[in-house]
Amino acid sequence: MPLTKFQPSSDKTPRYTIKEVSEMLELSPYTIRYYDSVGLIPSLCRTDKKIRLFSGYTISWLRLVHCLRMTGLSIDGVKHYIDLCLQGDDTIPERAELIFQQEAILREQIRVLKKQMEVLKYKKKYYQELLRSSRRDRCNPVNLMQQEPNIVCGDDYDS
Repeated sequence: MPLTKFQPSSDKTPRYTIKEVSEMLELSPYTIRYYDSVGLIPSLCRTDKKIRLFSGYTISWLRLVHCLRMTGLSIDGVKHYIDLCLQGDDTIPERAELIFQQEAILREQIRVLKKQMEVLKYKKKYYQELLRSSRRDRCNPVNLMQQEPNIVCGDDYDS
């Protein structure tokens, strides 16, 4: 199966401003500048006035850097990964292991987020019912402690 969707670009023609890249990738200019300032975007070009210019190649790096950061990989970890990439194919086993670890971390984050989403779905359904019926909130811990200490919330609103 071809890897075209996430395959890096080899186009090194500098043509995109930080504003354009920010809009393309939905990253703040601050984030992009930070990634550059800590050395996470190899081969980034600058004009004689020090304005950053991005190519398809540097945008590919930026996408990868941001993805790794969003999985929780530290700045040092991302730098290490980039250094390994720049060293060449001899580092494939170490790079692969790092990606496998980050995938496992992301899968755990997704599992936790799904549990949190279930709580929010329950509360959303519960509040929708409260708004429709104008009933009292039986599940607000404040109400339970102050006015109705013996009420236990049921599973009436599972989604």
